[in-house]
Amino acid sequence: MKFTRKTDYALRAMQNLARRYYHARSEGIVPKPVPVLVIARDTGLSIRFLHGIVAKLSKGGLLKTVPGPKGGITLSKSPEAISILNIVESVEGKINLMNCFEHPENCGAADHCSIMSVLHTAQAALATNLRNTNLKLMVKAKNDPFRALPEKHFLKPQFGCPVLK
Repeated sequence: MKFTRKTDYALRAMQNLARRYYHARSEGIVPKPVPVLVIARDTGLSIRFLHGIVAKLSKGGLLKTVPGPKGGITLSKSPEAISILNIVESVEGKINLMNCFEHPENCGAADHCSIMSVLHTAQAALATNLRNTNLKLMVKAKNDPFRALPEKHFLKPQFGCPVLK
Protein backbone atom coordinates (compact mmCIF):
# COMPACT_ATOMS: atom_id res chain seq x y z
CA MET A 1 0.00 0.00 0.00
CA LYS A 2 1.21 3.45 -0.83
CA PHE A 3 -0.39 6.77 -0.02
CA THR A 4 -0.93 9.01 -3.03
CA ARG A 5 0.43 12.45 -3.73
CA LYS A 6 -2.85 13.82 -2.32
CA THR A 7 -1.84 12.61 1.14
CA ASP A 8 1.68 13.98 0.74
CA TYR A 9 0.34 17.41 -0.24
CA ALA A 10 -2.28 17.40 2.50
CA LEU A 11 0.27 16.52 5.19
CA ARG A 12 2.74 19.16 4.00
CA ALA A 13 0.06 21.86 3.79
CA MET A 14 -1.34 21.00 7.22
CA GLN A 15 2.15 20.91 8.74
CA ASN A 16 2.83 24.36 7.27
CA LEU A 17 -0.39 25.70 8.79
CA ALA A 18 0.41 24.09 12.16
CA ARG A 19 3.84 25.74 12.22
CA ARG A 20 2.24 29.09 11.44
CA TYR A 21 -0.29 28.44 14.21
CA TYR A 22 2.45 27.86 16.81
CA HIS A 23 4.51 30.78 15.56
CA ALA A 24 1.52 33.13 15.89
CA ARG A 25 0.65 31.75 19.34
CA SER A 26 4.25 32.22 20.53
CA GLU A 27 3.90 35.90 19.61
CA GLY A 28 0.56 36.12 21.41
CA ILE A 29 -1.55 36.65 18.32
CA VAL A 30 -4.38 34.72 16.68
CA PRO A 31 -3.28 32.83 13.56
CA LYS A 32 -4.44 34.58 10.39
CA PRO A 33 -5.77 32.91 7.26
CA VAL A 34 -3.04 32.12 4.73
CA PRO A 35 -3.65 32.29 0.98
CA VAL A 36 -3.36 28.89 -0.72
CA LEU A 37 -0.83 30.46 -3.10
CA VAL A 38 1.46 31.23 -0.13
CA ILE A 39 1.19 27.65 1.16
CA ALA A 40 1.98 26.34 -2.34
CA ARG A 41 5.00 28.62 -2.64
CA ASP A 42 6.34 27.83 0.85
CA THR A 43 5.97 24.07 0.44
CA GLY A 44 6.82 23.76 -3.26
CA LEU A 45 3.42 22.23 -4.07
CA SER A 46 1.38 22.60 -7.26
CA ILE A 47 -1.22 25.32 -6.72
CA ARG A 48 -3.80 23.61 -8.97
CA PHE A 49 -3.48 20.29 -7.16
CA LEU A 50 -3.36 21.97 -3.76
CA HIS A 51 -6.72 23.69 -4.36
CA GLY A 52 -8.37 20.26 -4.68
CA ILE A 53 -6.65 19.04 -1.52
CA VAL A 54 -7.78 22.14 0.37
CA ALA A 55 -11.36 21.49 -0.75
CA LYS A 56 -11.21 17.92 0.63
CA LEU A 57 -9.63 19.04 3.91
CA SER A 58 -12.24 21.76 4.26
CA LYS A 59 -15.07 19.30 3.54
CA GLY A 60 -13.51 16.98 6.14
CA GLY A 61 -13.78 19.76 8.74
CA LEU A 62 -10.03 20.24 9.13
CA LEU A 63 -9.68 23.61 7.44
CA LYS A 64 -11.67 26.81 7.44
CA THR A 65 -11.67 28.84 4.27
CA VAL A 66 -11.99 32.60 4.54
CA PRO A 67 -13.02 34.40 1.34
CA GLY A 68 -11.92 37.87 0.34
CA PRO A 69 -8.71 39.83 -0.14
CA LYS A 70 -7.50 39.07 3.40
CA GLY A 71 -8.78 35.53 3.23
CA GLY A 72 -7.16 32.18 2.87
CA ILE A 73 -7.13 28.96 4.85
CA THR A 74 -6.62 28.23 8.49
CA LEU A 75 -6.84 25.17 10.71
CA SER A 76 -10.39 24.63 11.95
CA LYS A 77 -9.07 23.22 15.26
CA SER A 78 -5.87 23.32 17.23
CA PRO A 79 -3.08 21.09 15.85
CA GLU A 80 -3.43 18.83 18.91
CA ALA A 81 -7.01 18.07 17.88
CA ILE A 82 -6.17 17.05 14.30
CA SER A 83 -4.85 13.53 13.91
CA ILE A 84 -2.84 12.38 10.94
CA LEU A 85 -5.58 9.78 10.39
CA ASN A 86 -8.11 12.64 10.05
CA ILE A 87 -5.95 14.17 7.31
CA VAL A 88 -5.33 10.88 5.47
CA GLU A 89 -8.99 9.86 5.54
CA SER A 90 -10.12 13.32 4.41
CA VAL A 91 -8.14 13.02 1.19
CA GLU A 92 -7.90 9.24 0.62
CA GLY A 93 -11.01 7.86 2.29
CA LYS A 94 -11.04 5.15 4.93
CA ILE A 95 -7.86 3.08 5.13
CA ASN A 96 -8.65 -0.36 3.77
CA LEU A 97 -5.82 -2.76 2.94
CA MET A 98 -8.12 -5.43 1.52
CA ASN A 99 -11.62 -5.27 0.01
CA CYS A 100 -12.66 -8.28 2.07
CA PHE A 101 -12.41 -6.23 5.28
CA GLU A 102 -15.42 -4.21 4.21
CA HIS A 103 -17.19 -7.04 2.36
CA PRO A 104 -16.19 -10.42 3.83
CA GLU A 105 -19.36 -11.91 2.34
CA ASN A 106 -17.69 -11.65 -1.09
CA CYS A 107 -14.82 -13.91 -0.03
CA GLY A 108 -15.38 -17.65 -0.05
CA ALA A 109 -12.47 -18.21 2.35
CA ALA A 110 -13.33 -15.50 4.91
CA ASP A 111 -14.29 -17.99 7.64
CA HIS A 112 -10.85 -19.60 7.76
CA CYS A 113 -8.54 -16.99 6.21
CA SER A 114 -5.30 -16.40 8.11
CA ILE A 115 -4.23 -13.73 5.61
CA MET A 116 -7.19 -11.58 6.55
CA SER A 117 -6.41 -11.72 10.28
CA VAL A 118 -2.74 -10.80 9.79
CA LEU A 119 -3.51 -7.91 7.46
CA HIS A 120 -6.37 -6.75 9.67
CA THR A 121 -3.86 -6.50 12.51
CA ALA A 122 -1.49 -4.53 10.28
CA GLN A 123 -4.29 -2.19 9.20
CA ALA A 124 -5.29 -1.63 12.81
CA ALA A 125 -1.65 -0.82 13.69
CA LEU A 126 -1.42 1.72 10.90
CA ALA A 127 -4.74 3.36 11.76
CA THR A 128 -3.90 3.46 15.46
CA ASN A 129 -0.51 5.03 14.85
CA LEU A 130 -2.01 7.68 12.57
CA ARG A 131 -4.90 8.29 14.99
CA ASN A 132 -2.49 8.76 17.92
CA THR A 133 -0.22 11.14 16.04
CA ASN A 134 -1.48 14.67 15.71
CA LEU A 135 -0.18 17.75 13.92
CA LYS A 136 1.56 18.97 17.06
CA LEU A 137 3.56 15.73 17.31
CA MET A 138 4.34 15.89 13.60
CA VAL A 139 5.66 19.46 13.88
CA LYS A 140 7.74 18.52 16.93
CA ALA A 141 9.10 15.43 15.15
CA LYS A 142 10.61 17.73 12.53
CA ASN A 143 12.52 19.51 15.27
CA ASP A 144 13.44 16.35 17.20
CA PRO A 145 13.14 13.35 14.83
CA PHE A 146 14.79 10.92 17.27
CA ARG A 147 12.34 11.56 20.09
CA ALA A 148 10.47 8.40 21.03
CA LEU A 149 6.80 8.29 20.17
CA PRO A 150 4.30 8.08 23.03
CA GLU A 151 3.55 4.59 24.35
CA LYS A 152 -0.07 4.67 23.09
CA HIS A 153 1.18 4.39 19.50
CA PHE A 154 1.56 0.67 19.97
CA LEU A 155 -1.23 -1.76 20.74
CA LYS A 156 -1.39 -5.35 21.89
CA PRO A 157 -1.36 -7.89 19.03
CA GLN A 158 -4.64 -9.50 18.01
CA PHE A 159 -5.35 -12.96 16.66
CA GLY A 160 -2.16 -14.29 18.30
CA CYS A 161 -0.11 -12.51 15.65
CA PRO A 162 3.15 -10.98 16.96
CA VAL A 163 2.59 -7.73 15.08
CA LEU A 164 1.85 -4.27 16.36
CA LYS A 165 -1.90 -3.73 16.45
